[in-house]
Amino acid sequence: MNAPVTPLVESRDVSVHFSRWVGSRRRTVYALDDFSIAVAPGETVGLVGESGCGKSTAGRALLGAVKPTKGQVFFEGKDVTDLNRRNWRAMRKQVQMIFQDPYS
Repeated sequence: MNAPVTPLVESRDVSVHFSRWVGSRRRTVYALDDFSIAVAPGETVGLVGESGCGKSTAGRALLGAVKPTKGQVFFEGKDVTDLNRRNWRAMRKQVQMIFQDPYS
């Protein structure tokens, strides 16, 4: 029997909400709600969906480019949700996101 593998990257119930001004009113944009994923070492993952469904926001949340409104992000089993800027920069040297080339 194999021992369980610790995911390389994992999110648990991550939500990202933005506040925007529309005219004179403040509106909340629900960019991502309760996104959970676990990516094992050596695994390749592609996020596919309609325009505006939260693919880029999910990637940015996993890389720390946007702070989740709720939920947790883990890298190599460590909670990195609230890392400071310096530690995020060090972690980002180990991960990357490749955006789709719309002209390919």
